[in-house]
Amino acid sequence: DNFQAGLLRAVLDHDKNGNLIRKAGVMAIVLTGGEVRVGDPIRVDLPPEPFRPLERV
Repeated sequence: DNFQAGLLRAVLDHDKNGNLIRKAGVMAIVLTGGEVRVGDPIRVDLPPEPFRPLERV
């Protein structure tokens, strides 16, 4: 919420038992330094299945 109001609420939820569900997470590496501009490509590589729930780090 320090970054943008309401962001935390948008990425957290609870299941029917009240357990916390984390709906987002970002891990990245930077291959080339420089300015990021509109239209720059973004590459996403998903891990192999089966996917696992996110853990807090």
